[in-house]
Order: sequence, then C-alpha cells, then structure tokens
Amino acid sequence: MAGNMGLIVKKSFPNAALVIDRFHVQKLALDALQEIRIKHRWEAIDAENDAIENTRNKSLKYPKTIT
Repeated sequence: MAGNMGLIVKKSFPNAALVIDRFHVQKLALDALQEIRIKHRWEAIDAENDAIENTRNKSLKYPKTIT
C-alpha cells in the first residue's frame, strides 16, 4: 500500500496482482477516525475554556463539568 513501492513492484513483478489486506485497510480507517476524534475533543476543550474565561471576565461562577 506504500506509494513509493509501486514502481519497484511493477519492475520486479510485472505479472503480480495488487492485493490490499483487510487489516491495513481497517488500520488506516481507524487512524483517520482517531484523528477526527482528537480534533473534535480539542475543539470541545477550547470551547469550554473560552466559556470559563468569559464567565470569569464577567465575575460569574462557571458550573463545574464532569469530563
């Protein structure tokens, strides 16, 4: 699945068929999903921190959240 190996494989094994196994496809999908989860989690943390900062600036109490 590595892009840089394509030319080497074509020259070394001209009659070979490309096969991608299920494990590596799942790993790529789960890695992409994890990146999305991390991105959204940081956005939620930033939003909560902004809300806390806004309430402090207005001298209000911010309700504690359970994370």
